[in-house]
Amino acid sequence: MKKIQIDDFCQYHFLSNLSLTSCQSKLLFVDTVVNDDKSDYQQRIQMYDIHTKEMTTLVDYCKRSPFYLMDNEFLMVSCDEPKEDRIQTTFHRISLETSKIETTFTLPIAVDSIQSYDEETYLISATIDTKAADYYLYDESKKQEYHHQKKENEDYLEFDEYPFVYNGAGVINGNRTALFICNKKTLQLKRITSSTMDVESFDFHDGHIIYSGVDFTDVKSKFSWIYDYDVKNDSTQVLYNERMLIYRVFFNKESLTVVGTFGKEVGWIENPKFYELRQGQMQLVFDSDLSLYNSVGTDCRFGKLKNYAKVDGISYFISTVEGNSSLFKYENHQLVPLTNFTGTVDDFAIGKDRIYLIAMKDQNLQDIYCLKDQELKRMTSFNDLSDFYVSSPMPITVKKKTDIYGWVLLPENFDPNQKYPAILDIHGGPKCAYGEIFYHEMQYWVNLGYVVFYCNPRGGDGRGNQFADLRRWWGGIDYEDLMDFTDEVFKRYPNIDQDKVGVTGGSYGGYMTNWIVTQTHRFKAAATQRSISNWITEVTASDYGIDFPYEMQFTDLYQCHDELWSMSPLKYVNNVQTPLLFIHSTEDYRCTFPEALQFYTAIKCRGVETKLVGFKGENHELSRSGKPKHRIKRLYE
Repeated sequence: MKKIQIDDFCQYHFLSNLSLTSCQSKLLFVDTVVNDDKSDYQQRIQMYDIHTKEMTTLVDYCKRSPFYLMDNEFLMVSCDEPKEDRIQTTFHRISLETSKIETTFTLPIAVDSIQSYDEETYLISATIDTKAADYYLYDESKKQEYHHQKKENEDYLEFDEYPFVYNGAGVINGNRTALFICNKKTLQLKRITSSTMDVESFDFHDGHIIYSGVDFTDVKSKFSWIYDYDVKNDSTQVLYNERMLIYRVFFNKESLTVVGTFGKEVGWIENPKFYELRQGQMQLVFDSDLSLYNSVGTDCRFGKLKNYAKVDGISYFISTVEGNSSLFKYENHQLVPLTNFTGTVDDFAIGKDRIYLIAMKDQNLQDIYCLKDQELKRMTSFNDLSDFYVSSPMPITVKKKTDIYGWVLLPENFDPNQKYPAILDIHGGPKCAYGEIFYHEMQYWVNLGYVVFYCNPRGGDGRGNQFADLRRWWGGIDYEDLMDFTDEVFKRYPNIDQDKVGVTGGSYGGYMTNWIVTQTHRFKAAATQRSISNWITEVTASDYGIDFPYEMQFTDLYQCHDELWSMSPLKYVNNVQTPLLFIHSTEDYRCTFPEALQFYTAIKCRGVETKLVGFKGENHELSRSGKPKHRIKRLYE
């Protein structure tokens, strides 16, 4: 069989943004591939006829193709590069029958999402600048003045808020997510939120637009309020302003449902519960123990993938259970599971009597599946790995008070009498998970002849709040689980050459790699990626920042340097003897570049073998959605 090569991901198809037409006969989705010179990705919008099984390309490959499918309308955002002297979003109306562009219109706002509110009106979320919140009302001369001033100041960074940066978005100081209503015929816009409101979720029903968000001019609170905008009366009132971490608000029939937590069980990392807001009070209606997103990691996804959708008044969520992600519907104050297979639901579209999924299943890459009457059928074959050696995960359980589940990937024609090098890989998060899905990086290592092993230590997702509780335990119980799992793998596979075992991980996995090399010398090499080394600088400089002391529930959020330092690998850096490779992006605002620089400098000056490879222009997502040639370079290093 063929061996998976370092750049084979450049041949994969990444599927996203799955939608179903109102006539229930066609699926639309985005197909992303790597372009010819491996400098970027290109996307096309595909339409799949469910009855004839014919595939039609609505929009051929271009750099990016966001689209929005409404009842009788298909809107695609222009593929053109945004203009520096304009804030605008251009839409094309495309006929699903002829694939022809019917009309084009432009709105003077930076649209994030658009949906049909009623026959006459769109409801839009958009990013605005608080310094020019009324830009959409400016005349041409005032717009030119704004852009001229922006050009004059482009060499300077001015921060007067927190947060001031966000990973992947860069500088966000002054930015807000605002809500607009837009007349479909006249295209007249009206902003319905204040100029300083940052909207986080919203829904509408019976003349009311409900939203959660934070209105701020200085420091953004971690805790949202809930607002009600009365469309007919053009008025807004606050419905809830207590201390609560709110993830989503939506109407369940006529009841206002709030997904959030008061952090009473395991602090602010707690999985959200379902409440109904009744006369200003939160009434618990479903005590969930599930996170409501797909946290199962892979480096083979790209594009817009939803964790939530509301169809015909019913809300649907993706959640991680063990090492799989499944689709649930919220019905009768319960989360009802709709899927049950080994793998992940990455995106979904709800039909009248069936469900369509973008899924990863049975060590296959993404394809579209149909679920009807509990039977799951594969509909497309975008990705064929049948000619390649793909190692099947071999499950391993570490039996202890809290069992730890993991897997081993074995090279082709694995010989128990032969010695093999091995790699321990650690997931990010920490509230994420590994599962039995295809991971290009790991399969490439296996095809080089490595045994690869990985697990889900405590702190991860998929096993409820108590399992995920790492408050003040970073580097403690999680380190214990990883070392116990390593011991179990060595016991099961005594032909692993323990003088040739490496360890790697990214983000939280990078933190743990740094921690491990300060606590043990059992690994002969380590690669720490987008890591954390000093919690004091991480808390004060990253976009994650002040969330961490909240989540750890330190007694004093502003006098917690001792606690932060005790969990910092940098404190123990003089113990390091393991050769260490640093991989970090210069524009990573989740785990900032200085996190690598501090640890690198400390061990370099002590004479430990080390190397730092920085990636200009990349962010925290380097290994998953960075420029293809950068992903190849990273994996090569």
